[in-house]
Order: sequence, then structure tokens, then C-alpha cells
Amino acid sequence: MKKSLEDNLLIPSNFCEEVNEVVRERRREKRKKVNISISIKLGNLFSGHGITKDISKHGLHLKSLQIIRYYSNIQFKDLTGFLIRVMIPSEGITINGVIDWVDLKNGEGAISILSTSDDNRWQKLCEQAQ
Repeated sequence: MKKSLEDNLLIPSNFCEEVNEVVRERRREKRKKVNISISIKLGNLFSGHGITKDISKHGLHLKSLQIIRYYSNIQFKDLTGFLIRVMIPSEGITINGVIDWVDLKNGEGAISILSTSDDNRWQKLCEQAQ
């Protein structure tokens, strides 16, 4: 079965399933959905609060309108690759990472983890999250 789009374009109905499979394959490891309150520090200038959307051993997807809304599209794209510090007070963990991407519309972003203050505790949190 095919679904019609604007301008009479047709795409197979399994197209979305195939795209989702490609996205899953490019990720190194499975991510766990969690909502944990976090504090964020971006350099010496900006700090704020947010929540995690999902976590894995080597990455973190977060949402923080408090920090992201201060930047324009061009400025925040320039921050890709910058160092960021994320603190999880409830777990007593500090994460140092690099900004991978930012979605200004939704106030979300992702980081690659470089180091944590407690690798064992982070590993347990990643395993426990469901």
C-alpha cells in the first residue's frame, strides 16, 4: 500500500519503518528513556536546569529550554563540539561531554560523554533505567 503526499508524490507505507531501522543501526548502543532532573553548565557563562530524555553509556539526550532559548539558530549551531558539564544531583554524578546536536524548536540536544565522576554509578543508572 502507498500513501499519497502533497504534489501527488507516493511513498511505500513501510518507508517509515525502514528509516527507523537505519536510525537504530547507526546508534552504538540501546538508549533508555528516563526523566531525571539535571543541572547544566556550558562554559563560564551559562548554567541552567533541564531533564534527560534518554541515556546510554556513551551519550545523553536532554531538554533545557532555559539555556537553549538564549541562542539564535546560527549561534547554537556554532556550539556543536563545545564542552558541556551535566550534573545529576539525585545520583551524585557529574558528566563531562561534547555537544553533538541541538534542536532549537524543541529545546533539546544530545551530548557524547567524555567522562563521568563515577563510572560505576553511571553504568548502574544506565542498566536500571527502563
